[in-house]
Amino acid sequence: MSRTDRRRPTVLLLTLGALGLGACRKDEGPERLARAEAKHAALVERGVTWKDPAWEAVITELESVPRDSKAWPEAERRLTTLKQLRSTPLPPRPLSRPGEPDGGSPSLDEHGHPMGR
Repeated sequence: MSRTDRRRPTVLLLTLGALGLGACRKDEGPERLARAEAKHAALVERGVTWKDPAWEAVITELESVPRDSKAWPEAERRLTTLKQLRSTPLPPRPLSRPGEPDGGSPSLDEHGHPMGR
């Protein structure tokens, strides 16, 4: 029996073992997606704006979902939506002041002139 013939069963066993380990690998995607969803829910519950740096933790968690995971399409969809929201500028702040009559601004008529009081 040649030396190559003796190595074949060993190589075959190692190859099958490596394939078996790869097939038995646990899909971590759903767990990571669930963690991202929990962080997302907590930030929404607290009323954190989309521009807040706290959202980076959600983005990082979504990006950590493996591309070959069954959870990746959902993670990618949420990631795209979150990034779009973060790139949208916030609306301007209102000029009114709480507790002031008419919000602190004089009422204007249809021509833009202050109305008499």
